[in-house]
Parts: sequence; structure tokens; C-alpha cells
Amino acid sequence: MNEASDPFWKTAGDARQYDEFTRTTFAVIYPVIAGQVLERTGISRGTCLDVGSGPAPLAIALALQSDFLVTAFDISPGMQSLAARNIRDRGLEGRVIPVLGDVRAIPADGETFDLVVSRGSYHFWEDLPGAFREIYRVMKPGGMAYIGGGYGSPEARESVLAGRKERGIVDDPDNPSKPRFRKFRPGEIEDSIEAAGIGDYRIINDDSGFWILFGK
Repeated sequence: MNEASDPFWKTAGDARQYDEFTRTTFAVIYPVIAGQVLERTGISRGTCLDVGSGPAPLAIALALQSDFLVTAFDISPGMQSLAARNIRDRGLEGRVIPVLGDVRAIPADGETFDLVVSRGSYHFWEDLPGAFREIYRVMKPGGMAYIGGGYGSPEARESVLAGRKERGIVDDPDNPSKPRFRKFRPGEIEDSIEAAGIGDYRIINDDSGFWILFGK
């Protein structure tokens, strides 16, 4: 029996494998990042949108550490199915809501969300200025966006790398694998943010990862 195709992941098996990683090897990073999001934005209640949520590990971590109603938003039907299961398993139905769609056309009214977050998905956005513009549209006045990628801390990163090594996944510097993530040219992210009409932003590039913060 052939597995169902997915517009983002090649097979349903790929999505399940990623979900399994988020619940094991990568599990340590999401509570750390959620805590940093809450601390750095100063927002911990209201409505939150997690763009490119995958199987919802960050959305779940945010719900557990806050009073948010979280929308777990992803383009992949396979990921949304896994997210629904993970949300149900954590007893968060009604607190974390899976929604299917594209960041270029978020199915929400303007000024809906107090906080918009995204970890690891901006590399895949085909229209970066358009994505930033759409995120800004759905943010409430006084709301914040926290977008980027990383492990949250050096300790979390070392834990992930150790887990990968235990699984036999070891990066070979002499034979590097094909990069999975899009590489941005210098200044491309800043240019995209400004092209979206967002002038007030800051970029954090430290041991927690690479993060873009902007308000409305």
C-alpha cells in the first residue's frame, strides 16, 4: 500500500519520522525556546499563532507555560494530523488548535493574534516579504512576532547533538550532506522585513539561535 503524498513532506513516513525526532532527540529544546519567547516578548496571555508548527511541539510548550490560546498553523496535512494527536495526548484540546494553510494567506482576520512565533520554518517561505507582511497583518496592535531558529541554549544544542550521535547520525565534514535549509544572502532578511513595511525590529543572534523580533 502506497503512503499518501504530501505537498511538503515527500511521504507520510517522512512526517512521522520528523514527529518522532521532536518527541525524542529534539524534545529538550521546545520548553527552553518557549520560555525565552515569553521572557523576551513579555507576552504570556491572549492568542498565539505558531507558523510552520509541524507536529506542534513548540505550540504545546507555549500552551503549557502560558495562558495562551494557541493556533498550530502548518501547510502540511500530514503534520496537522500528527499535531492533532500530540495535542490530544497532552490533554490540550481546546487550548491548541491545528489549522491548515499557507503563511502567504493566513486564514485569520487582521489584528487577531497577540503573539506570532515560528521556529525553523522561515527557511522554506518562498515569498519572505509577503510572509512577514501577512504575519504583521494578523498581529494585534501591541503584539509581537518571534521568528527564527535555534536550539535555545548551548546545553540544549549539545543534548540534541548527543542524541543524533546515539542514533548514528553524525555529520561528516569531509562529506557534508546537502543543506536542507535555504541559505540567505547577507542583508536579505533585513531587506525582506523592511519591504514588508516593518521598520521597528531587532535581530538576536546568540547562543539561543537566530531570532527576528518585531512589534506592531
